[in-house]
Amino acid sequence: MHAALKPLTLVEPFRIAHGTSASRQVLRITEGIHTTEAPFVPYYGEDPQQTLALLDQAVLPEQLPRTAALALNLLRHDIIGHATNQNLATAAKLKLGTPLRSSPPPGCRSFSIPDDLDVFADKIRVISQQFRVLKLKLGSGDLSLDLATVAVARHAAPQADLLLDVNGGWDLTEAALMITKLTEYRPALIEQPIHHRHGIDAWEELRASLPGNAPPIFADESVQTAADIPALADFIDGVNIKLLKCGSFDAAVAMIAAAREHSLQILLGCMIETSLGTTAAAHLAPWADWIDLDGHFYVANDDFTGIEYDENGNLLMPDRPGIGAVKK
Repeated sequence: MHAALKPLTLVEPFRIAHGTSASRQVLRITEGIHTTEAPFVPYYGEDPQQTLALLDQAVLPEQLPRTAALALNLLRHDIIGHATNQNLATAAKLKLGTPLRSSPPPGCRSFSIPDDLDVFADKIRVISQQFRVLKLKLGSGDLSLDLATVAVARHAAPQADLLLDVNGGWDLTEAALMITKLTEYRPALIEQPIHHRHGIDAWEELRASLPGNAPPIFADESVQTAADIPALADFIDGVNIKLLKCGSFDAAVAMIAAAREHSLQILLGCMIETSLGTTAAAHLAPWADWIDLDGHFYVANDDFTGIEYDENGNLLMPDRPGIGAVKK
């Protein structure tokens, strides 16, 4: 087994409430013909070099950083998938059963917090010709910019489904105010409006302050694993599930099962990573209500081929075993 770091160069800086990135890194683990990856995300605070040093030990510690844990878990699934000539969705089906829908949800494209609203509007117009689901990053620190971002997007793409992702960028008072104001723009959902450090009580207070016609509210950073779902279930409408966040493909399957048990919608997300990473996550798409699997679009040096989207923004899965992504 060989572990290495791959630097990712972004096509443009990507800004969210947590900060702006012009580059990222992913951990790659290779064993024979099998390669997997997991992304390093700045706000998780994991050190890439320390992670490599851990993986270089003769005996791995029981508790690994989530990046290493995910890459190793995916490696196991890829090996099994090739040995049985089955893809990762097969493993999910054993736990989740046959998907309720015959095809995955429509693809989504994400947009970072804009610097220039005119340029942003032009991007929306072009991309919405293919993708009818658009995810807007909010939480800029300027409420007027957040409102303008949504207004401009709605004007540029009147028929699109808008997913609004705040990444915890509003305080409790701001969140109640902004959700009420943004309702007129018909967002399909609003994700993580308050910071996860506020805890369950803040979610309960937020829910109590919202009007009856408020859009669905999803939790992201506040829900790390399946164990976090029951306490929040009464105050949210859905959860964002990401492989890195919960630490393994199996943990993501468990999160889907827990969300369904509590009648919550599921948004299947990703980080900024190559097609190797987004393709691994995409095997869970049939069990999701929404998908946000476009992290590879922001990588200028994506060296894998995997999932694709057709001219109507529909997800196309590779017909190969295991993860199904291959080196370019």
